Amino acid sequence: MQKIPVIRDKKSSDILIIPSDEVVKIECIRDKEYIIHTVTDKYYWAASLEAFEEWLFEEGFRLIDQMNVVNMNHVTEYEARKGTVKLQTGSAPTYKTASAAWIHSEHIINVMSLLRKMKDLDHGIPEEEDDIFETILAQEEDHRFARSYAMIKALYEKRKAEILLEESELRYKSLFEHNPDPICSFNLNGQITSMNPVMYAATGYMEQELLNKTIDALLFPEHYAVWSANFLNTLNGSPSHCEIALRHKDGHRIELSMHGFPILVGKQIAGVFMIGQDISERKRAEEMLLRSEKLSIVGQMAAGVAHEIRNPLTSLKGFVQLMQSRVDGFDHYFNIMLEELERINFIVSEFLVIAKPQSVVFQPKDPVTILQNTILLTGSQAIIHNVHIDTHAEPDLPYINCDENQIKQVFINILNNSVDSMKDGGTITTEFKLHEDGRVLMRFTDQGCGIPQDRLPRLGEPFYTTKEKGTGLGLMVTFKIIENHGGEMKIRSELGKGTTVEIYMPAVKPPAAD
Repeated sequence: MQKIPVIRDKKSSDILIIPSDEVVKIECIRDKEYIIHTVTDKYYWAASLEAFEEWLFEEGFRLIDQMNVVNMNHVTEYEARKGTVKLQTGSAPTYKTASAAWIHSEHIINVMSLLRKMKDLDHGIPEEEDDIFETILAQEEDHRFARSYAMIKALYEKRKAEILLEESELRYKSLFEHNPDPICSFNLNGQITSMNPVMYAATGYMEQELLNKTIDALLFPEHYAVWSANFLNTLNGSPSHCEIALRHKDGHRIELSMHGFPILVGKQIAGVFMIGQDISERKRAEEMLLRSEKLSIVGQMAAGVAHEIRNPLTSLKGFVQLMQSRVDGFDHYFNIMLEELERINFIVSEFLVIAKPQSVVFQPKDPVTILQNTILLTGSQAIIHNVHIDTHAEPDLPYINCDENQIKQVFINILNNSVDSMKDGGTITTEFKLHEDGRVLMRFTDQGCGIPQDRLPRLGEPFYTTKEKGTGLGLMVTFKIIENHGGEMKIRSELGKGTTVEIYMPAVKPPAAD
């Protein structure tokens, strides 16, 4: 929309700017002097009309009288007998008129019809269009009028194309911004040029943190080569697909299945679109399935191994009892041997937990007492490795509802792992207290070699271990026992500084005294 510089009256020196859309007619007083009419007011304009003829014509102004140039967009009525047009904007009651006596009435009616059709585009492109332009142009023989109609048709087609382009852009924008999958685009140098809100939400970064940067900072090192190969393949014009992991701003992994498509501008590739799908849940399901298959194999092995171990255990126990009945003075040692054989038998029984559910007896037990009894069994192993076990427990600590033998096995596994991690000796600190959430917290902290951060999430999987000769079954059984007791176990570690194991168990009241 053009702007017209005007003055209030001939004596005024203050220039005002009014939009051309508010002008209803331009009235010629004399050469290079005009009155600019709006519906409610009038101004003066001292300039050459020819200088503005082209844009005035494009915006719908027509010379319909020797003295009047009228904005045909505001013609609401035409009285052929009087030779006048009525000029009105919107629904305002005020209006002005202009003389049109010398112009053929049919021309004014045609212009009004065509401009009205053009104005209808503001409400959208009609599904079925009547070809009014071709009809009027075919019937018009006067080249002056034909030029006017052709100009309006050209403006109509231009506006129609703009609307179609705008609608196309809005559809693309809606598809891009409201797509449930993460989408991003890259230029030829691999720099991010746009990302939809889902991509920002998935990565945890703000828009200004990622735009005009490469995706390398978000990739895990093992996926650099895969990403680069697929990006280059897409730049060569071929759609690509790969599965990669991005690093969220807080550090956790986001598993994505990425499809790449070239961005074509004309016939040239200008960049790459990448549309992702979050497959983190699928990956976890696959891992759980693999873990389940491992557990199935372990269960079958457990049943066979337990059977084979129990047979010689029965023989050993019988011979120890026989020797105890025949040899005097060594009862203390024989009792220790029998206790150790019973513990081996218990461990074998716990091994069967992997193979099938075991019947356990849950009773309120003092966790500190269970720990002390466990330390008696593992104390010799700790002493051999120059490891001291330091115990701290809050007074009047609540009991836990548990199977004592299973919890003892948990403590044995944790203490043995701590001892094994401290080749040069050190201290294992145990802390038993009531947590603020009402559960009993049992914390074990060692000064061992620690565990790499990338291995922590896999602890507890069968056959996954950080020990050279380990099987990974000890922690798996430990996790399962705590889970079956309604508890929770967390492991924190720092390489070279040690490991902390925290067990949270529901608290219960001690049993009533007899």
